[in-house]
This record gives sequence, C-alpha cells and structure tokens, in this order.
Amino acid sequence: MQTLWQDLRYGARMLVKQPGFTLIAVVTLALGIGANTAIFSVINALLLQPLPFPDAASLVLVWDTQVSEQNRNIVSAPNFQDWQRQSDVFAQMALFDSAGKGYDLSGAGDEAQQVSGVRVSASFFDVLGVKPQLGRGFLPEEETAGRHQVVVLSDGLWRARYNADPALVGKSIRVDGADFTVVGVMPPSFAFQFFSASRQLWVPIAYTKGDLARDSNSFFCLARLKSGVTLAQAQAQMNNLGLQLAQQYPKENAGKSVAVDAASLFGREDQQGTWLTLLAVAGFVLLIACVNVANLLMARGAARQRELEIRAALGATRGRTIRQLLTESLLLAALGGLCGTLLAVWGNSFLLEALPDGLSSIPFRSLNELQLDGRVLAFTWALTALTGILFGLAPAWLFSRRQVSEVLQEGSRGASSGGGRLRQGLVVLEVALTLIVLTGAGLMLQSMRRLLNVAPGLDPNNLLTMTMSLPQENLYYGPPLHPNFARELQTQVGSLPGVTAVSAVSHLPLGNGTAGRSFVIQGRPTPSEDDTPGGAYSVICPDYFRTMGIKLLRGREFTLQDSETAPGVAILNESIAKQFWPNEDALGQRIKLNETTTDNQWLTVVGIAQDVKKGGLDSEVPQEFYRPYSQAAWPAMTVVVRTNGAPMAMLPAIKQALARVEPERGVSRVRTMTEVMASSLSGRRFPMLLLLAFSLVALALAAVGIAGVVSFSVTQRTREIGIRMALGANAADVMRMMMRRSFTAAALGIVVGLIGAFALTRFLTGMLFEVKPLDPFVLTCVVLLLTGVSLLACWIPARRATKVDPMIALRCE
Repeated sequence: MQTLWQDLRYGARMLVKQPGFTLIAVVTLALGIGANTAIFSVINALLLQPLPFPDAASLVLVWDTQVSEQNRNIVSAPNFQDWQRQSDVFAQMALFDSAGKGYDLSGAGDEAQQVSGVRVSASFFDVLGVKPQLGRGFLPEEETAGRHQVVVLSDGLWRARYNADPALVGKSIRVDGADFTVVGVMPPSFAFQFFSASRQLWVPIAYTKGDLARDSNSFFCLARLKSGVTLAQAQAQMNNLGLQLAQQYPKENAGKSVAVDAASLFGREDQQGTWLTLLAVAGFVLLIACVNVANLLMARGAARQRELEIRAALGATRGRTIRQLLTESLLLAALGGLCGTLLAVWGNSFLLEALPDGLSSIPFRSLNELQLDGRVLAFTWALTALTGILFGLAPAWLFSRRQVSEVLQEGSRGASSGGGRLRQGLVVLEVALTLIVLTGAGLMLQSMRRLLNVAPGLDPNNLLTMTMSLPQENLYYGPPLHPNFARELQTQVGSLPGVTAVSAVSHLPLGNGTAGRSFVIQGRPTPSEDDTPGGAYSVICPDYFRTMGIKLLRGREFTLQDSETAPGVAILNESIAKQFWPNEDALGQRIKLNETTTDNQWLTVVGIAQDVKKGGLDSEVPQEFYRPYSQAAWPAMTVVVRTNGAPMAMLPAIKQALARVEPERGVSRVRTMTEVMASSLSGRRFPMLLLLAFSLVALALAAVGIAGVVSFSVTQRTREIGIRMALGANAADVMRMMMRRSFTAAALGIVVGLIGAFALTRFLTGMLFEVKPLDPFVLTCVVLLLTGVSLLACWIPARRATKVDPMIALRCE
C-alpha cells in the first residue's frame, strides 16, 4: 500500500511538472468519457431502469393476437371481461383507452384549457400499485356510462389550474362541458404516459355501445401477475383461454389467441438500436482519444527513457516499472474521468432540451431528468479504468523493455525515439476509427438531404394547426353531436381578416397518426375477411384540400350541403383509387363501410385527391379515404387555418373565434405546419446531429494525433535532418521524407477504415432513408475529406523540419 501511495505521489508530481501535456490529455479523455457517459445515462433512464411502480417486474401487458402472425393488437372489452373472469394467473387486470383524448376544462372564469386524459377501468391505479395523495381512485360501479361523472387529477394539473386546493376533492369541475366530481389527486411522483404526453387527468372507462362489441378492439390491457406465477405460466393459461374464446365466438375471435409480455420490455425495441448505435459511435470517439493519449505518452516516455533505464540500472524490475507507468496512466485517466463526468452533467441538460419526443420516451416512462445514478457512475469509472489501461499499457510495455546497456551506448547523444512502428500503428488505428465515424455521419447527412427533398403532397407555408375536442357520444362513428361545427368554423374563423381558408381534420398529415376502416364495393362479390378492401381513414370538414394545399385531381371537395341528412359521400386518395379501381374511374363508384353493422349507408365517391404523406416524410403513402365531419364525426379534430401572413400572429383572434364556436372547449398542440413537418423529422435529425458532432470531434482528434506523431518525429530526427541538409538536401527533399512515412500510415488507416465501414455501417440501415450503407458518393467524400485533413496534419509539422538550421542541429557533434 505504501508503494502504491509513493507511485501516486510521484505520478502526480510528474503531471504537475508538465501542465501542457496534462491539460491536453485530460481534455482529450474528458471528451471521450463525457460523450459515453451522457449517452449511457439516456440508455440507463429509458432502457435499463425498472418501471417507476411498486413490484414492476410483475406488471404485464396482455394482447389480442393472430395465431398465424403472432402480432400484438389492442383488445376488446368483452374479451377482457372473459379473461378477467376465467383466468387465475393475474392478481388484478385493468383496461385503459388506446387513443386517449383531449379533455376540456372550463368554468370559474378561466379560459378553457385542453389537457391530455385517458379513460381507465376502476382497477387501473390498483394494478399499477399507486394510490392518490388525496381522495381515492375509481369504484367498479363508476365504470357504467352516464351514471357517474368523476375525475382524478394529476398533481401538476391540480397545482397549476386549481392552486393546489386540498378542498377540491368532492367538488365539481367542468370537464367537456359537464360537471365532474373530483374524487382524487395523484402524487407528484406519478406520471403515466403511453405513446403520448404524460396524462393530466383520468376518468372512468364508461363503456359505450361501440366499446362493448367483441370485434371492437379499443383498449390496452394491463395486469399484475400473482405472486409465484411466472410469465411462461401466464402465457400458457392465456393461450388455452384464447383457443376457448375462438371456439366460443368464431365470428369475432377466429384465428385469435392471447399474448402476455413483460410491461418493462414493451416499446424498447424501437429505440434500442438507435441508442446502442450512438453509444458505439461514442465508444469509437473514446478509442480515438485513447490512441491520442497513448501517442502523447509515447512521446513523453521517449523523453523519460533515460530516467527509466537508470531506475532499471539501480534495480527496478520490469514489473515495477510497468506498475509505475500504469499508475500514472490511471491517475491521468481519473482526471479525465472526473472532467468527463462534469462534462456529461452539462451534456445531459443539452440532451434533455434537444431530444425529440420519439427518442425521449417509451411506454410507462419519460425523460424529465437525467441523473448520474450508481449505475451510470459505475459505468463511467469502469470506462475510466479501462481507458487508463488501454492508453497506458502500450507505452508502459514498450519502455520497460529497454536494456540497461542501451542507455550507456547512447551516451550524451540523447535518447532514441523507440516505438516508431507502434506509433505509426496507432495512427493507422486512429484514422481507421475516424473514417468509420465520418462514414456514419455522412450517411446520415445524405439520408436527411434526400428526406428533405421528399414532396409531402401539401403546402406547409402560412398554415396554422391546433387540436380541439368535440362533443361526441359514439366516439368514432357518426352522427356528430354538433352537426353545425363545420358551418360555424367557416363563419367565425373563416371571416377573420388575414384568414384565406379554414377547415379541420381528424388525423393531421405528418402529425398525429391515422385510423383505418374497411369497406365493400357496390357490384362486387362479398370479399373474404382476409381480402376486404380498406385503408387509412380521415374525417374532414369542407374546404380541407384547398386549405392544406392538396391538389384535388378530379371531382369536388365536401361542402356544407353534405349534411347528415344528405346522401353519403367519400373522397379517395390517388393510391387507393388505383388499388381498387385499376382499370376504371373510381369517381362515382359507391362503397359501404363494413365495420360494426351491415346497414351502413352507401357512400358515393365524389373526388380523387393527391396522395399525402401521413406518418412522416420517410413513410409510405397510405391508401386513404375521407368522409365529411357532418356525416361521420370524430371526437378530436385538428383545426387548420391558412393565413396571408405570419400564422402565429393570428393565433389570439383565431382562439377567440373558436371560443365562439365551442365556448367550453380549449385548444392544444398549437403549431405551424412547418413545425409539424420539422417535428416529424426530429427522430432522424437528432441522431444525425449527434453523429455529426462525434465525427467532428473524431476528425479533430485524428488531425491532432497525426500532427503530434509527425511533430515528434521531426524532433527526434533533427540531427538526421541537419546532416541531410548539410550534405545538400533541399527543403522539398526534407518535406517528402517527413511526410512519406506519416502519410503512408494515414493512407493505410483509410484503407483499414474502409474495410471497417463495409462491415459496420450496415448496422445503420434502420436509421437511413433511401441511402445504402455503402453509398459511393458518401464514401468518396469521406475519403477525400480525411485524406485532405491527414495531408494538412502531416504538412504543418513537416514544414517545420525544412526550417532546421544545419549548424544548430550539428553543433552538439
């Protein structure tokens, strides 16, 4: 222990004596360690931490699934009720609405406010194992529609809108234009989100007529395993139960089974690949940093080798020398790790601000903060120790090999360089790793460039969007409870100065998903269940296509005359028209929705619209058809307003006009369509920017590393250069001599890096858009860039060699 303490004190003195070397090495290591710590802290928070609920390991999700495909699907209320009655592997089971919705709070003189909420069954909070901080949860009898209107609030909503009034429990508040009694307030630590923002209120599930259809899959099922029951046992019983229900209800459940998954694993797959790829890239940056520091230690070791040989001559064993050098390396790594941890703290705050929604949350958990907990700190310091060993081992091994006689033979000539091949090998490795990182960033840049060139099918300029909920008894089927909504929207908002067009849509392109409906075509044989035509489904108000800048290829838009009592109409997009009427004109054809009843009205196709991207610019154009709000209805509509100036400047006037249309309804998610498009790209833009930042750091480290090796070589060969110049060599000869060896190593690194890029960039396939992992344009640009930087890094110190004065260089002779 005393020897170790001596080594630490001696190593600390050596680092203090060379502050320039110490500063460069610590900053280099801090960049690599900090980047890895920051990325790992996100992975830890999203993918490794247990769910924030008691005994989270027993929480499971139960799915409706097709036996032949093993896909996961949401469940129907009747199937859930049968599972609840007939299974004995779950302690409790609960449902919550798959869609959720915006709930409007009004009254007490406050402006109407829309907040995110969800319908849940009475056992929902019990399954999660969370109790309200005030009041209670829901009672089983409150699940009946229309009998009880009660609500549970989040702590944040209770504080922000109701001033944390403890007497609020038991009182009524206005929710969606009706009186709801507040029965509970959840604790501050409780946050529930599931493919959505964290919910701010919960209401009883209140099954509608549509919910109680066995073929109406509308809910997520959450359950808690009984003590001692394994996931495999639960799956086996539910498989049998699924087969029984398929036999009992062949029309609705034919071919269906049940799947049981650990709740903690759900949703991770979509993000795991992205974050592990970013961690791997950060690891490459750290390796480059290690190579740089190893080269610095090689140069420093060459200057110290007389000291080391004298220590050996005085009796120091090789193992003792290696231990001393490794102790100094680990001390240097510890300083880098400490600074890297501080850098990660700053980087985490940046990551939280920059992370898009899609990469900052998965079901049941969301990143509100990034903490350097025990797992992250253990990762950081394990990485620090490994780093110290990696960059310290090669110099320690090299300089412990010299024989005592060598130092005596050198006499007063100065130390020889030693380790030249090793330094050149480290340059090869450094350049190769840099090329791999640069290739990944280049592929992402090329992918984003092509993505930005994709035509969305609409005009996003001067277009404002905002979401509002509407009164609707049968949530996703008509008729609407407010049939005059479209007319009043035109009257109140459309008449505002500066508004050129206004409409509304249930599923905004590039914004908030889609719904689907199947249909039958008049005059054609009834299709089998597997061959039923269908497509994406949106409900819109009149003037929608003109407002959005979507071309209407043939026919007409919906008008105010397409009322509830008028003949049913539909508009198709070009893709669905070509799919189901490939050899005839779809205009004038008639279809009938084939969803919950067989007596739906026939819908006449009155228009064919241009295809529009829905899920994102990188998604396939869906086969889609539209119905008018006055005939179909939808509980949440996105109002779209086209203006002749800056859209946000019109927001106050538009909100006042909407308040006249729906006095007790607020708006949420107010964004311009340009912002909606940017948001749809954020899931790809963020990894691209992070990769680009890593690649720039890697390129800078590689340039510094190459320049350092050449500079060291110039210093070691000063006498040789002086002799050559005294014998007649000119500056060009010296320049070629100095650059040849170093650039040869860099060129070899480029070749090795290309081989590595061929092997590794295929892991980026899922993050690329219309770009192959071996895109020749990207590879060519990366090779040219790295070649240019390598030449520059060689040239700057090599040029110093041409300035050597032969008389000064040979004076010692």
